Amino acid sequence: MKPLQGVRVVDFTQVFAGPFCTYQLSLLGAEVIKIEAPGVGDTLRGYRHGAGDAMGGMGGSFISINAGKKSVAVNLKHASGKALLRRLIESGDVLVENFRNGVMDRHGFSWEACKAINPRLIYASLSGFGASGPFKDWPAFDHTMQAMTGMMSLNGEPGDPPMKVGFPVIDAFTGYVAAFGILAALRQRDGTGQGQFVDVSMFDASLVLMTSMVVPYLNAGEQPKQLGSRGYSGSPTSDLFRTRDGHISLGANTQTQYELLCRAIEASELIDDPRFATHAARIDNDVALRAALEAIFATDDADAWELRINAAGVPASKLRTVFEACGLPHLQERGLMLNTKMSQKDDRDVTVLNNGFRADWNGIDAPSPMLGQHTDEVLAGLGCSEAEIAALRQEGALG
Repeated sequence: MKPLQGVRVVDFTQVFAGPFCTYQLSLLGAEVIKIEAPGVGDTLRGYRHGAGDAMGGMGGSFISINAGKKSVAVNLKHASGKALLRRLIESGDVLVENFRNGVMDRHGFSWEACKAINPRLIYASLSGFGASGPFKDWPAFDHTMQAMTGMMSLNGEPGDPPMKVGFPVIDAFTGYVAAFGILAALRQRDGTGQGQFVDVSMFDASLVLMTSMVVPYLNAGEQPKQLGSRGYSGSPTSDLFRTRDGHISLGANTQTQYELLCRAIEASELIDDPRFATHAARIDNDVALRAALEAIFATDDADAWELRINAAGVPASKLRTVFEACGLPHLQERGLMLNTKMSQKDDRDVTVLNNGFRADWNGIDAPSPMLGQHTDEVLAGLGCSEAEIAALRQEGALG
């Protein structure tokens, strides 16, 4: 039995942060009913990123975070559609939405309105800046939020122009924060019997993600700096180095790790060299130490150095592409990759990712839904007859 089995989530989200949240809940066993606009659906369905129609009419990004959900195509602007959604909310445990502030209110589905329908409802709202504050009505995307929070200013080598992280890191982390908040609210409801509003802000989540940079500034006025490929410790031997055929990232932060590294690469003379004998000395003579290490690393391939240095107890990793990382045999032992089908009508195999931890109940129950695939099924579960559903579809309330 999965931990959220029996929990119904009414999912008004689209694109990435919100659907990533509800995907985590789906993996935990919740029934996630994805509300989509007839004929249009989640805009992420059409994202291709150069993949064309290779994913059978669904964008690869859509497939990655919507497996296991049910799609219901309802016209949110139609009176009969609104009535159906109110019945669905009454039957639900959680509602998740990531529209701009005010959109759900205009459609008649604000927190206060939904609480009146279902006092036990957990209502999670994801937005750029949250439901309060002077920026609450501003729109946001992952990359604009990276600029807003200073995240862009931290990337690259010292002196480089600002650069965003190369994937929607804030969207993903905001989705995780929202899922965490929903789980906490469900646990509290076990004791109180009452639902509550969970207000999730991309801005807040971004700063939490940058805790290691933000908190030192708040308490000591320490201005965060660009570190390039160097580790958070600032150690000269916690950095990226060239090898004969690529690069290797080292994590020799402590004195013990530095000495183990030197012995592993057969350069014990670097331990006793007064320029490199202490952490402070290594910082002062960073350029000379890098030159000495890269001359050694140039004699062999990154794969060989990775094996040798890790065997000595020092963290080290060859610089890989995403393609190379996904091909590592270690992943086959971890259960991170889940196999499912493209859709109900397309039985090609596709691979999606798990929550990121192992448990006895890990797995996916169904492929990503086609637009409106489960409309009739879900409405029948609410007590609608086939004739009623046909009539609703005829009048434009359904897709």
